[in-house]
Amino acid sequence: MTDYRFQHPGGCACGAVTYLLHCNQDLDELTPRACQCEFCLPREARYVSVADGRLEVRVRDRRYLYAHAFGTFTADFMHCGRCNHLVYVTSEIDGHLRGLVLEQSLRDDITAPPAEADYDEESLEQRLARRAANWIPELVVLEQK
Repeated sequence: MTDYRFQHPGGCACGAVTYLLHCNQDLDELTPRACQCEFCLPREARYVSVADGRLEVRVRDRRYLYAHAFGTFTADFMHCGRCNHLVYVTSEIDGHLRGLVLEQSLRDDITAPPAEADYDEESLEQRLARRAANWIPELVVLEQK
């Protein structure tokens, strides 16, 4: 396992789903992306990813985690089943699971304003290539005991 300089904690409102984002960037070095799609825009969802990190998710019980997919069905938006908060997003690309976190789920604030991102014109191949290049490349989900 790689050693990272920073660990950024986050999770849902009730604490049933928590995570540590391991990376080499402090939160002040990250710029969230504000997707402009019909799902994300009304929720004011902003996402954070690093191309060289690890996302370690912990759930109290797998029943507390559910996925919502829409659009191209190439990403799963992972919610807590207790408090219904969106926590992180996954996408399987070439058999490899990648992810990103909802900025609002981080325990500490990011100071940079979000960059608007509109992915509607991307082809499926372009979308998956962007995710493969930019999303968190190492993602593990563990059940807490």
